[in-house]
Amino acid sequence: MNDEKIRILVVDDEIGIREGCRIALNMEGYEVDMAEDGLAGLKMFEQNRNYAIALIDLKMPGMGGLELIEKIREQDKDIIMFVITAYATIDTAVEATKRGAYGYIPKPFTPDELILPIKRGIENRALSLEAKRLREERENRLLTAAFERSKSNTIIKCMTDGVLVINRDRQIVLWNEAAHRIIPGCEDLPLPVHLNAIGSSGELFDFLNETADVDSDPVIISKEVTIENSVYMVNVSPVIEAEIGTSMGTVAVFRDITALKELETAKSMFVSMVAHEVKRPLGVIEGYLNLVVSGMTGEVPPNQKEILDRSLIRARTLQTMVSELMNLTAMETGKFTIKRVPIDIVKVATDAAESCRDRAREKEIELALDYDEKAGHEPVLADRAAMMSVFVNLIDNAIKYTPEKGHVSIRVDNTGNYMKVSVRDDGIGMTPEEKDKIFEEFYRARNKFTARVPGTGLGLSVVKRFVEMHQGKISVETAPGKGSTFTVFIPKWDQAK
Repeated sequence: MNDEKIRILVVDDEIGIREGCRIALNMEGYEVDMAEDGLAGLKMFEQNRNYAIALIDLKMPGMGGLELIEKIREQDKDIIMFVITAYATIDTAVEATKRGAYGYIPKPFTPDELILPIKRGIENRALSLEAKRLREERENRLLTAAFERSKSNTIIKCMTDGVLVINRDRQIVLWNEAAHRIIPGCEDLPLPVHLNAIGSSGELFDFLNETADVDSDPVIISKEVTIENSVYMVNVSPVIEAEIGTSMGTVAVFRDITALKELETAKSMFVSMVAHEVKRPLGVIEGYLNLVVSGMTGEVPPNQKEILDRSLIRARTLQTMVSELMNLTAMETGKFTIKRVPIDIVKVATDAAESCRDRAREKEIELALDYDEKAGHEPVLADRAAMMSVFVNLIDNAIKYTPEKGHVSIRVDNTGNYMKVSVRDDGIGMTPEEKDKIFEEFYRARNKFTARVPGTGLGLSVVKRFVEMHQGKISVETAPGKGSTFTVFIPKWDQAK
């Protein structure tokens, strides 16, 4: 609440009127300034400019009341001005009103006859100022909304990625210049236009047509699509009306990944060929080794059994490497579709821990999982199978590099914008040099502690790729002999959006 006193300007050439007004108004708590003529009144007004009310005599030497009213009104549209005069007529009343006067107070007047109209004038001014404030606020909101629309349109038009918005009737209602360049034959099509206009056959049409019916649940569907001689990663998501929670259509974003595909093609083809050619004979080798080690082909001497056991471990490691290579090849060549839906990351982490519990028991490692109860199971938008692979990899690694009877803990926390999953062990840890390379393909730390630990050097590379595909991030804190903590951050699903 504003406690500043209301200021009133009294302009009259009679000192008795001025003093009488001052005394009566001071008693009501108003602050009063006085001037003896029109010129002095105008000067005083221009010096202060914070008057709510002005009482102005009509006839004064020099500048008269009507002229003063007009000049004050030009500078302040909100001030309330009363004419105080003994010479009031209909003509002067009309003229004074035209120039900006609010009303008349005829002389002589009593204190009550002065105070009552002034209070009404103050109330009127307060209402006028509030109406003006609300009007300006509304105009500012409209300007802000217009600016935001203009800004959004500018951003969309300037994007190098293609943007396509499709309503529930399968009509394209918005696209940017990049989309024009990407989709052949759409440059001159008027909006809205049905999806059929971009071709009722073909990979792009089939994908957009299929995803046009996604429901109101948030989901991001990603697929690589070839358009003419270029390859695009197309991400489709529903446009949800926040107030009613229903889908108004879908938005598709096209990202040109042609150059990346060309760079990776040679490597991917080689890896794919090798993986497929090696997988079958490795399976046969592992099968025969299992038969021999199990004794089904005859008794195995102890010294030979140790050699066979080590050979079997290496064969299984190679099988794992082949599977991880095939996963990497699938990610690089786009031979898969990730479907991101709201999932409970606590439940996924729990299932991953349970799947690794037998391996932990073999080494008598305590495997514990905890999560922030206050945060609740807030969902993230993710592919469940991919997240399961991430956590199983991290927990399995923690178990492998932790000595017997050690500890591995999993912790899930709500950090505001992210759900954070940490996997901590008290194992061998890593040097700063090893930490910098840990997410590189085929990298494995080589030291006396890791010599007998099987591994491919691909697991953490797969983990990092899966996390980044979900717009997340992964970090590691470690030191030699003090264990390691891998932390995954996955963006939460904001249900309000």
